[in-house]
Amino acid sequence: MSKPRHLLCLALFAGCADDSGLALMPGFEPPPEGDGYTRFVMPAVTQLQPGDDLMFCQWVAAPSDKERQILDTQGFQSTGGHHIALYATSQIEPIGTSRICTIRDMLTVNFVGAVGAEGVSAAKLPDGMAFNVPPGFALMTNTHYYNTSDDVIDAQSVVDVQFADPKHRLPGVGNVAVVNDTFSIPAGSKLTSDAYCKAPRQLSFFMWGNHMHEWGTHGFSEVIRADGSRTLMAKDDDWSNDKVFNPAWSRWDTTSPFVVNAGDTFHVQCNWNNTTSAALEFPTEMCVSTGFTLEDMPQLVCAATPEM
Repeated sequence: MSKPRHLLCLALFAGCADDSGLALMPGFEPPPEGDGYTRFVMPAVTQLQPGDDLMFCQWVAAPSDKERQILDTQGFQSTGGHHIALYATSQIEPIGTSRICTIRDMLTVNFVGAVGAEGVSAAKLPDGMAFNVPPGFALMTNTHYYNTSDDVIDAQSVVDVQFADPKHRLPGVGNVAVVNDTFSIPAGSKLTSDAYCKAPRQLSFFMWGNHMHEWGTHGFSEVIRADGSRTLMAKDDDWSNDKVFNPAWSRWDTTSPFVVNAGDTFHVQCNWNNTTSAALEFPTEMCVSTGFTLEDMPQLVCAATPEM
């Protein structure tokens, strides 16, 4: 009888590889992936200095010419790991590519899962639904490490992905993004920007969150109904770099989703503190709110303007 895969890894000491051929670094011993999950091993990150707070974009799966669907994401991280966010990306890099994430990376991605510090999904979907990975999109992780120790460390993560059966397509979740790209934050200044756009159709949300970059301080998003009433969707009183790739999601049950009617108005407010010597504009900084719907549809981008 052959040894379980994780015992073989320990026996070899040098680590074992997943389908991509990447190996676990010595001393990192995550438990084996669960039944029905595919494991992707991310490249190890070496020489993290005390106080380093870094996000790496790491390519783990090549694009396919067919749609793929993701049901769930789990994972494990070594010392220093903070979170793993999984994205479908149209930016194609060789498997094993690992580098500090850039602004451009956020312009080419669709969120398809995340793992919190406890190792389980931080974006669990309702039963019977799946995130869609469009044809031609690769899988990339945003892997966050924060070295709170006094020592230089090496770090590594694995992400376990549960794919849906391609022979039996599940209802996919729709994605809506409200994008404000009309702002300009003067050098060395604070700025508040409000933007609005009307929903073109009825939308049934079960997840919603806000998005800014590193100069964000706080913000919120709400819906203004036809009668003038306002309902808060998500509020971030203290923005942090971790939220750039790992939003604090508001959630609703699928049996009672947050319904936005055609003609309702999305209102997004972002606040920043520009500590640089140059003005900041989109996409160096961003003001976006985004969420997932019960409607199975391609991504809908709602271009927001300063006036209702």
